[in-house]
Amino acid sequence: MKTLFLTAALVCTAGTASALCEDAWYLRNLAFDRAGYCFGSTLGKSVFDAVCSTKKPSLDDWDQRMVSAHKKLETSYSCKINTKGRNLASTLIGKLDDVDLLPTLSQFESSCVGYTGAPVTMTSGIGQRDSYPTGSITGGDTVYFRFESWGGFEFVETETAAGWIPEGSVTPDTCTAFAG
Repeated sequence: MKTLFLTAALVCTAGTASALCEDAWYLRNLAFDRAGYCFGSTLGKSVFDAVCSTKKPSLDDWDQRMVSAHKKLETSYSCKINTKGRNLASTLIGKLDDVDLLPTLSQFESSCVGYTGAPVTMTSGIGQRDSYPTGSITGGDTVYFRFESWGGFEFVETETAAGWIPEGSVTPDTCTAFAG
């Protein structure tokens, strides 16, 4: 019963198409912002850094794949973002400032409620060589999974941080309850 309630709560809050659309728009445009893109829309100017250098940014292969995946996701959900407005309700704004390798949203979500395992360090990228800690998962945290895994790593969020962890670091066995 506890898991059923948590699953229903997850679907009702984070699982809405509107939230997915806003997060996809934000992630896609964050890659362009980091590449120096000068936004023309009111929303782009409001959400992203005013320092820019180009209308034709060059994205690396990773970011280009992520942007393409989010465009497809936005199309499949018939997303309509009001770019004439000044506000975006993406929960990712500010959470990805320390992340070097941007994640790709998945159509599926799950969460670990009440993490009970050993501390897990979240990092800015995949692997340890060129990445640095962005936060950690500790006892009692809720860990959110809503991104595509890649190369043996998965991107996760807690209430206070986000980052990459080795796949399988958080499992249903290390949670008080697992939803999704």
